[in-house]
Amino acid sequence: MKEPPRKISWIKAARKEFLKFPAAVQEIMTDTLTIAAKGEKAAITKPMRGLGSGIFEIAYP
Repeated sequence: MKEPPRKISWIKAARKEFLKFPAAVQEIMTDTLTIAAKGEKAAITKPMRGLGSGIFEIAYP
């Protein structure tokens, strides 16, 4: 049985900046974070260089 996804937690300043994005972008980012919370990798993520393994960025075309 698969574990439920982890809860997405926010640092107050990051949440404030997130809310400045257009609604459509917020939806894409939330979907991507939800996929990550399930332990999976979204198609629009790519590894960030120089930060170690397991660190990804959302790279929407």
